[in-house]
This record gives sequence, C-alpha cells and structure tokens, in this order.
Amino acid sequence: MSSVPPPNEALVELAAVLGEDNVRTLVSTFLRDFPLSLQELRGGERKNRHRVAHSMKSNAHLMGALTLSDRMAALEARLDHEGGQDVTPADLDGISADYAAISGQLRAFVGQ
Repeated sequence: MSSVPPPNEALVELAAVLGEDNVRTLVSTFLRDFPLSLQELRGGERKNRHRVAHSMKSNAHLMGALTLSDRMAALEARLDHEGGQDVTPADLDGISADYAAISGQLRAFVGQ
C-alpha cells in the first residue's frame, strides 16, 4: 500500500470522512473507469454521451480534478441541448490532457 498522502484538498477531506483506504479504492476505480468512459464519448447516442459526460464531471470533481470537471461540465451542457455542438476531437484531446495532468498524482497515491 502506498504511503503517499492524498494529492489534493478534495481527497484529503474525503479521506477524513471515509478513511484513506476507502479513498484509495475510489481513486483506483476512477483511474480504471475514466479512460473507458472517454471511449464512450466517441460514439453511440447523444443522450448516452450526455449521461457519460455528467458522470465524468462528477467523478472528476470528487477526485479534486477541477479543471477536468469544469471541461466535462461544459461538454455536458452542450450535449444537453439538441442544437448544441457534439463531442469534437478537440474535446477528446482536452479531456485526455486534463486526465493526464491529474492521473500521475492519483496513481502515486494508490501505489500504481
């Protein structure tokens, strides 16, 4: 098990409530599932992409990845409107970059 402390204030606060071991489990799940969700944004029905964007926004916020959460919130809002722009390659690139910016710290926290 990693002895690295939570990498941001959101996870410190969550660990105070749930305990570090439980937070490490949540972070591990996030690291496993986020790339899968990113793949879901690439196709399927718009309604599903909206649902996935909402989930990704919430999960990123829980992890303290606020830049990523804000990006997902903007995408979620666009997908919520039928006339709004759909997911673009630039969106996917930005999401990937924001995820990469936080994932190293999260992996160190969980010992990956």
